[in-house]
Parts: sequence; structure tokens; C-alpha cells
Amino acid sequence: MAVQRRQGQSRWYTDVEVMEPAFRIEAGVTDVGLEYRDLFMQTFVRDASDPRRWQSQPEPDWHWLARVFQKQIVTYPVFSNPHAQRYLKPRHGRFRTLTYEKYFGKSLPDNPASAISEIELSLPWRTFNPCNYGLGLTKELDEIWRELSSFPQLNTIVLGRDDILRVDGNTVRIPEDELQAIRRAFERTTRKMRDVVKQARTVHIRNTLLAPLDSERFPPIVQVNPEGQLVEVRLDRGRQSKEVARAGRKATVEALRSNVEKLATEAPRELIELHAEIERVTLAQKIEQYESMLQKGLSENVWQKFFERNIFILTMIFARPVRLLHTQFHAQGSRLDGTGAQIGDYLFAEQGLALAIVEIKKPSSSLLRAKPYRNKEVFAPDEELSGAVTQVLYQQSKLHENWLIHQQRPELRDSRPDAIRCVVIAGILPRRTCNAGVSRCFEMPARTWK
Repeated sequence: MAVQRRQGQSRWYTDVEVMEPAFRIEAGVTDVGLEYRDLFMQTFVRDASDPRRWQSQPEPDWHWLARVFQKQIVTYPVFSNPHAQRYLKPRHGRFRTLTYEKYFGKSLPDNPASAISEIELSLPWRTFNPCNYGLGLTKELDEIWRELSSFPQLNTIVLGRDDILRVDGNTVRIPEDELQAIRRAFERTTRKMRDVVKQARTVHIRNTLLAPLDSERFPPIVQVNPEGQLVEVRLDRGRQSKEVARAGRKATVEALRSNVEKLATEAPRELIELHAEIERVTLAQKIEQYESMLQKGLSENVWQKFFERNIFILTMIFARPVRLLHTQFHAQGSRLDGTGAQIGDYLFAEQGLALAIVEIKKPSSSLLRAKPYRNKEVFAPDEELSGAVTQVLYQQSKLHENWLIHQQRPELRDSRPDAIRCVVIAGILPRRTCNAGVSRCFEMPARTWK
């Protein structure tokens, strides 16, 4: 960069030379006694007879680029390329002044080279153009002044040393840390966009060239565009790591979730069919998991957590739609989630006014007594099963007794205490196939107590 006047040179400059303007400085003092240094940038005009020759303008006509104080730099950014139509026009629209607050010590620069060095080293990193480019914010930060133009009274930007973003008259003060945060955010976005463009190009080449040549090795790629995302790709087939495949499936689920309201309007039948298929597949998997758990002799607490994670299984008990109100609810006490001796596993609300209490026991719980009652065909309920039934009936009674308190809960305002069903889930079906009376004895109390 040329940093001084070109003494003894020809008055004509080439297309290349005008891209490296000279600079000069002038010293001065303000009315209140503040010393400063003004930096001027050489400017050029094209020769009328030869468009490839340039002439330097007189020094008084050089562009006033900056004024350097001990505690701030005031800049007047312009476009510095003489070949462009916007040459010497303000770089930031009506924001002709951009000030940076900075303490420089006791001495100010005494020559163009040191002035340029002081300015370029002091301005925030990667946010300003160099002096021979006319200073001002870099092109990547143009959105700052463009959006600030929405305030018609503003014409000056100050990068302050404080941390307060504010407007003072015709000046907007932006903390330096905020400016750097914006720069970093823009750079992250730029990197992501480059990756997106690169990925999109790769997908296009794969689908238009590689797939037609060898579809087995290079299967086509389907683009998934969920709301809020620019581009995402997922392989139809081919080798993928488990992590990549899992991420692709998760992206598909997120895309469905974000568009479920639109799908309910535009494709309700397909959405209902998809819901039924998801429920069928999920239930089949849970049945396999359930059968595996049966072999392990797990505790009652483990089974309760299993049903909490898969609450849809319990909803299949009922003939009408239900929703879960509480797990581990308290039927006795001041409120449902307060302390109390009678703790129920699940409290459901059915469609309408009815409630339902569901109690979970272990699959290993006995349902009928081992010995018949008086004859060989009648078996009484096991003590554990009858105790569970008594327990839920007691919880039902306590909910009814304390209803004036419980009904204050928002989720119970549309329910009634005289319509509470009781369900006990315990044991497994009897396998004493040699005695049909056993099965009949099991079915009778089950129909009665459910």
C-alpha cells in the first residue's frame, strides 16, 4: 500500500496504480482543545482522451477518510475503486460517519504510514475494510446498516466501549462485543450455507449422472424438506452407518410432526391410516418386549414404569377414548398430589364424566387359590387378587369422600365421583387346561370386579 505522496512521478497513472492510492495527514486541534490527525486518501479522474490513463486530483480534493483522536477514530467510509461507478460514494448509504471508540495513549501518529497502521490495528478484527479499500464495515456486515436504515433519523454509527445498545438523536451506539457476536453468527450461517450448497450439488450430480450409470452402487437420493429446514438428504438404499440411518429416520419423524396440522387438513385419510399402522407396529413390538419381561421375574415397580412409558397400552382397556390424569395419585388427603396413605397407580378420565382407577400388580401374582372351594370346580380368588380389588375399591371410596377438595383440580372439574371404574391388572391367564372349571371361576370375578 502506498502511504505517502508520490513525489516526482508522472501526472498520469495506470489502471493498476490507481488501486493503490497515496495518503497524507494533517494535524489539528478542535475548539475544545482536542488534538487530532486527519487522514486523506488520494483520488483520481479518468483522462478524457485515453480511458486507460488516470490523473490525480489536487490534494485539497482528496477524500477525507478519517480523523484520529486519542480516544476515538471517526471514519467517513467510501468506495475506493476508481473503475466502479460508485467510486467515492458513501459505503453505507446515509450512514456517512462511523466512529470507533478507542484509547490510543498520549501520542498521535505523525505520518501517513503510522496513521494507517494505528487505524487498521485498532479497528475490530475482521469487521472493517483496510484504508486503501475506503474503510467501513465489510461487505458481509452490510445488513447492519441496511436494517438500521429503517430508523429515518439515524445517519451515524458509533461502536462504543460500553455494553449498552441505544439511540442518541441521529446516532445509534452499538457495543463492540455485540458487533463481534453478529459477525460470528453471520460466519456460522455462511459456513452452513456453503455446506448446504455443496451437498445440494452433490445430490444433483448423483441423481443425474451416477444413479443412471450404476443404480446399485449409487441409488438415488430423496430430498426431505421439513418446515424450517433448507435441505436435508436421505439415501433410499445403500450402506449407511447406524447413526446416519437413525438420524435420517428421526428427521422424517420431525418432518411429519412439524406438518401434522397441514396433513390433517390436506390428507386426513392417509394420516389416520398412518396412525393405525404406527399403533399396530408399536403394539407388536411391545408385546414382544412384554413376553421377554415375563421371563425375568421383575418387580412391581418395573412393571409400573413400563406402563408409564407406554401408556397407550392401558388406554386399550377401555371401549371409549381416555386420557391419563395422574400417576401415583393420592385418593386420600387434601389433594391428588398431596401426601396420603392410599396411593393409586393411575387415574384416567374417560370421555364424558367418568373416571377410572387402574392398579398394577406383578404378572406372577396368583389369581385363584390352589385348592378348590368345597368341590373340584369352584376356586376362590387368591388373597393377593382380592386384596388388590379391595384396595382400588377403597381408593374409589376415598375419592368420593374427598371430592369437594379434589374437584378444585382443573383436570377434575368435568368429572363426577359417582362414575369411577376400577381396573386391576395382575397375573396371567390360568394354564390349568385339564380343568375347565378353573377358567370359568377366573372369568366370573373378572367380569364382576372390572
